Amino acid sequence: MDLCLDGFDDLGFDGLGPSRGWSMKRGHRKRLDAASCRNPKKMGKASEEVGLGRSAAKRSVNSGSRNLWRDPTYLGKYGSDYHPQTRRNNLRRRMREAVYESEELESDWEDCIVLSLEHVGSLEAKWKYLEVASACSSTTAGFDTASTASDFGWEFLEPTTPSRPCTPKIDISPWQAALRRAELTAKEYAQQSGQAESRGTEASQRRRRCKRATIVKSIQAEMQKLAQELRSKYQVHLNYDLPSAGPTTPFEKLRWKFLKDHANAFCASLSVQYLRCGRQWNLKPTPLPQAVEDRFLSACARASEGELQPALHGTDMSNLSSIYSQGLLIPGERGNGVRIANGSVHGVGIYTAYVKDASLSWLYSRGESRPVLVCGVLDPRARKPASHRNSGQVAYTHSARIFFKDDLVSPLFEASLSSIPASSCTVPTPTVAALPPRILPPDPAKAGPRTRLRPTVTLLNSAQAFLARRAARKRQT
Repeated sequence: MDLCLDGFDDLGFDGLGPSRGWSMKRGHRKRLDAASCRNPKKMGKASEEVGLGRSAAKRSVNSGSRNLWRDPTYLGKYGSDYHPQTRRNNLRRRMREAVYESEELESDWEDCIVLSLEHVGSLEAKWKYLEVASACSSTTAGFDTASTASDFGWEFLEPTTPSRPCTPKIDISPWQAALRRAELTAKEYAQQSGQAESRGTEASQRRRRCKRATIVKSIQAEMQKLAQELRSKYQVHLNYDLPSAGPTTPFEKLRWKFLKDHANAFCASLSVQYLRCGRQWNLKPTPLPQAVEDRFLSACARASEGELQPALHGTDMSNLSSIYSQGLLIPGERGNGVRIANGSVHGVGIYTAYVKDASLSWLYSRGESRPVLVCGVLDPRARKPASHRNSGQVAYTHSARIFFKDDLVSPLFEASLSSIPASSCTVPTPTVAALPPRILPPDPAKAGPRTRLRPTVTLLNSAQAFLARRAARKRQT
């Protein structure tokens, strides 16, 4: 088989011309042989500028052009449109790749030798382990020290000399050898298990972080949605800034759940009172000390499910600092210094109004901001309404509840007037659905003869009626 390799040593890869093709007729092959013998001196050109001639190059099946045969990247006659990779150029490409691959292999082999020499030093610890194992096995079996891979390593690193024997002499008892082997095995196991535990810990921490981020995003979205809903319905600005990680303390979690459950109930009743003043209103959490929070949380832990209910407490603006430092207290109890301000008809206690009776708390809210405290109360009547009409802890009226233990009541939010004018003075009334039109028209009035005549009644004044009665009595006598 002719692979087009004559003239390869003289011309090189780039100068290798299309002297013969793979499948040519005899006449065209003769023309190519004749063209290769052309004399460049007669043509007045250099030898590298003399091509094959028009007749030979034009009839060459695989060259494609007279001038592109010097280009090693030429892929064929039709260029990039048809991509016919000729066998000649494929052969050139394969030969170049073979040469480049051999050069890369030689460079890699040199790097491999250097790396192997560096790797031998790092394996010294494992060779020591093999030495200990060989000493242990040979001592327990009653033979001399056996030749191991460590001996080969020492021979490889340093040549054997008369001053240094080929096998290192290790004077160690079988018991010490077994202990040494157990220590090395334990270290390897500890490293592997520690890596596995660290990977498992990192994965669990990553999962917890992703879960916490998802929960925080959902809480923030829920807070924004609730604030927009309350503002559009009741013109109230919710100034409740949760931390970036969500409610963290137990009291904050209780306050957030209380707001989600009862916000629409107490905002609907309070907005009627505040919007009558022509201004919007604010709702913000109350700043309570840790002792008051713990006292209410312990009472919630003792209470049953469903006892936590919303209630309203109107107060003077000057009393807020005392309430926020001590909580709501029963007047005069345990010498707290709180005096009775508005009477005690139903006993000395903490008076709170039902949510539906916000006007009662509004009467006692005084000051420029007209504060009303939204409280969380523990009402045992919510659990057993029949048996707890009045107890030693709570007294009930038609519009209020009086608590005789201060740990059953805790102010959670403060409602106050804002400086922003309200868009409407009253809460928009809910739209009532119109009655659907009647399908059948009403029946027409019945016509026909009257069978039952109406009696004629003559209306008389008082004097005429008196005279008529006297005439009737005379006729009877």
